[in-house]
Amino acid sequence: MLGASRILDVRALRGHVSNVKNLFLFALIALTSLASAQEALTRVPPRNIVPIEVKQRAQAAAQLIMDQTIRGDFKAALDSMNPEFVKVISRAVGGPEKFKAGLLKMMNEMGQNGVTFQAAITQAPDTAFEVDYGFEDKIVNGKPVKIEGYRQWMVFVPTVKDFQVVDPDAQPASLRKFRKWSFEVAISPKKNENWTFVNGDSITALQLRKLFPFLPKNDQDLKFPPKRVEERKKKK
Repeated sequence: MLGASRILDVRALRGHVSNVKNLFLFALIALTSLASAQEALTRVPPRNIVPIEVKQRAQAAAQLIMDQTIRGDFKAALDSMNPEFVKVISRAVGGPEKFKAGLLKMMNEMGQNGVTFQAAITQAPDTAFEVDYGFEDKIVNGKPVKIEGYRQWMVFVPTVKDFQVVDPDAQPASLRKFRKWSFEVAISPKKNENWTFVNGDSITALQLRKLFPFLPKNDQDLKFPPKRVEERKKKK
């Protein structure tokens, strides 16, 4: 009886070890699957190169808005702002309508404060991305299907603006002239293009990621066009 008991104990122990091994194997498989799933969620879907004609259309749309703004049509500039970005940026000030009202007031007061824009031009864009990854309904072979991919264009359109400011400290009052390099973030659906804009003066990569999560986190990786302001002094 003692010998048989020992045999049973050994078999039980072997069975226990085998069960532990199986549990460990299942746990390893589960962790591997979880890691793979997390990697899939964080993996950036591959992008295609944005065609040059798309960049050209974005530049033309930005130039049209800038021309209207120079002529004093500030409402046109506000109406062209990307609505989704306005929703995000205006949460702290009471919503889109209040946000736009504040901007319009500021623009209208610029002339009263001695600021006058003289000219504004766009330059050929270099950096552009496919954005807004998701599903889109399409008809393939006469049947409705959902196609996965990027649904919008995003183009960084460089801008150059000339403006002058009345120097209140000069006696008598004098004008100081400046040139400003910046950019507009032009955004449009691929289907039925309709370009809207985000001003690049103070935009960051993290702000754009609130709209499009698959964008890089760092400003350097987005390759923003250069921004600077220089005073245009008279040559002696």
